[in-house]
Amino acid sequence: MSEQEFNFSSLMDLAATDTSDLSAQTSRLQRAGIYVLELNKLQFTEQAPSDPADPVSYLLGISGQILAFAPLNLEGGDGSDLIGRDMSERYFLNGKQVKEAIQLLMGRFKTVGFKHKGQMGGVEGMSGWIDEALGKRVAVRVRHYTSRDGQERVGYDWLSPKQMEKAEMPWDTLARPFLDEQGNEVDLAA
Repeated sequence: MSEQEFNFSSLMDLAATDTSDLSAQTSRLQRAGIYVLELNKLQFTEQAPSDPADPVSYLLGISGQILAFAPLNLEGGDGSDLIGRDMSERYFLNGKQVKEAIQLLMGRFKTVGFKHKGQMGGVEGMSGWIDEALGKRVAVRVRHYTSRDGQERVGYDWLSPKQMEKAEMPWDTLARPFLDEQGNEVDLAA
């Protein structure tokens, strides 16, 4: 069934739905696997603290169109239905530890060969190295885990060239150069 076929005009239409061609899902979490994304949104928003005495925190919304997918397990099929959809992730910068969070974000950009020094950007009217990742590709491993409070969670690991090699995915898949902190091209063979 296509997405358009899931618009029901009545409860009877819903009840009459044939689910024979659908696969069962056991979670709302993104499927575990390795995704190739073309980043189409990287933007900060503010998040007010619950205690007014605490500093403001920030959230970097990251979204990309899924170009390729390799499942970590075959439960639920090969994931071909994911191609062309958007995948989102949120990166939290806690106001109490914002310097460390920025440094970890820089490390994430460094790992995948994006520029990560200079003005950050990520806000309308203010561009920087975050904005330079727009329209570029990145390989992301999505993994599931259980948090200390027993909740099922998802982790997003941006893959380095070595991690991509271990996953049998050539760097050429990303169709872009690997850059140093200032945005200069680096030879991966060196």
